[in-house]
Amino acid sequence: MVTGAAGGLGRAFCERLTARGYAVVGADLAGADERLDVTDPQACRELARRVQPDVWVNNAGVLGAGSVAEQPDAEIERVVAVNLLGVVHGSRAAVEVMRARGSGHILNVGSLASWVPVPGEVIYAATKHAVQAFTVGLAAELRGTGIRVSLLCPDGIWTPMLHDRLADPAASLSFSGRRLLSADEVAARGVALIERGSGVLTIGSLPRSRAVLCRLLGIVPELSLRLFPVFDALGRRNQRRLRVGR
Repeated sequence: MVTGAAGGLGRAFCERLTARGYAVVGADLAGADERLDVTDPQACRELARRVQPDVWVNNAGVLGAGSVAEQPDAEIERVVAVNLLGVVHGSRAAVEVMRARGSGHILNVGSLASWVPVPGEVIYAATKHAVQAFTVGLAAELRGTGIRVSLLCPDGIWTPMLHDRLADPAASLSFSGRRLLSADEVAARGVALIERGSGVLTIGSLPRSRAVLCRLLGIVPELSLRLFPVFDALGRRNQRRLRVGR
């Protein structure tokens, strides 16, 4: 089961898993095998009971950028509902059917923003911090059940989520890396986490160099504040370069 499967990373997950021999069911609001609103806990439970998945990928997500003081209330609530509660509802639905079977794997898609605050994307980063904490805590609760949990934390991915932000200076930090990742390479890393055979919890971040930096900046927030202007300038430059190259 892959949520947010209609495009971008979700579609790449479906393709990668299918190529590995999995029988994949993609779910989304539209354009997938099953219609699913991940913010509806009952819908998640009903789909899980019907499909009985061995693997559940909580991929559905939205960005939402802008000054936190100026973002519309409805946008903030939507980002929190999809990015955080969608993961919570999907995970709980998966646990219900997997616990009865005594096995299963839940993969939650976080972000490098799970480790470091992101000015201009404060609410998004807050939800990804929460996904990281939720995933680790869930893994601790599931010890001994046969259910494994993974957290995938990629840098910015060249999908429609970022295509639409090329002209948005508030989203500059998402473009501040050396390059944007492809959906396929991120999905490949996620599948590798699913197929890793040991441990109740596995965490994968990419690219590794940016992951190390983000985790360091998360530990030393004062350093983050000093470096944010540098990364903002890098991101804006990359946004301009990508706009010219379109």
